Amino acid sequence: MNNRKKTYQTLASVAAVGGSLYAMNAAATKLTKSLLYRHHKEDDRPSLLESRYQCENILINNNEGVKLRGLFINQDNAQQTLVILHPYALEAKDMSLYVPFLKEYIKDSHILLVDACAHGQSDGYIRGLGIKDVNDLVCWNQYLLGRFGKEHQLVLFGKECGANTILNAAGKHVLKNVKAIISDGAYTSPQQILGYRLVQDYKIPKMPMLLLLQRKIKRAVHINIKEDTTNYVKHNDIPTLYIHLKNDDFVPLKMGYPLYNANRGKKELFVLKDEKYLYELDSKSEMIKDFKQFIDQYVNC
Repeated sequence: MNNRKKTYQTLASVAAVGGSLYAMNAAATKLTKSLLYRHHKEDDRPSLLESRYQCENILINNNEGVKLRGLFINQDNAQQTLVILHPYALEAKDMSLYVPFLKEYIKDSHILLVDACAHGQSDGYIRGLGIKDVNDLVCWNQYLLGRFGKEHQLVLFGKECGANTILNAAGKHVLKNVKAIISDGAYTSPQQILGYRLVQDYKIPKMPMLLLLQRKIKRAVHINIKEDTTNYVKHNDIPTLYIHLKNDDFVPLKMGYPLYNANRGKKELFVLKDEKYLYELDSKSEMIKDFKQFIDQYVNC
């Protein structure tokens, strides 16, 4: 989680900047570099996830020749794979606590936890912000169908930026054989979540900082942070479960409603009132019964 902390530290330093245009431009340049670039790849660290589930280390190349890493948990005779995508600035291993929870309800499924480009043990130094990452998700989709056959099915689970990657891809209709999507804590657009964090955490006015960030990021890596997932889910016809925390301290609940309302296909929305994470749901609660019902209807079928 060090990369995420470093980004927050950069935001904190931006908060100290005065109101002059020169100072604001310099701060926007610094923040752009912190948001976009990974300056070095940390050494791989052993994890309980790998030792408990005897993960297979998988490496593939994306369309730009960048090596991507995934951790694969085999399930004998499985006809589907659950793909798990992590939040911005975290990595696959940070999703380890979701694995036993999801394995309990999603039956007879392989599990693939993916390190996004410029995260974890994947190569690359430019982060995709849930936008460029769509192309990498397609590569993983192709890998799984190539390995297990064209009839193999997928279930996609994403947290925050990982959820946006999945929803953007679903709306673009670039994925094959996806039975269902579980979106946990998705936001509407990179621009809106950045603006929210600037105001909420550091009391910095959105403008002109967001405008400066938008221009610098687009010029540097051709990513438009105004790209809105709400526009993509209008074309999403994959059954989708939207999950959001009532008191989410990173992505506000108010960003979950536009996504759910705009989604074209079959959908459900769960608002977790007391839990901080999905895997904290009480196995006897009404919410878990509804979660199981969605899984049984669209996944375990």
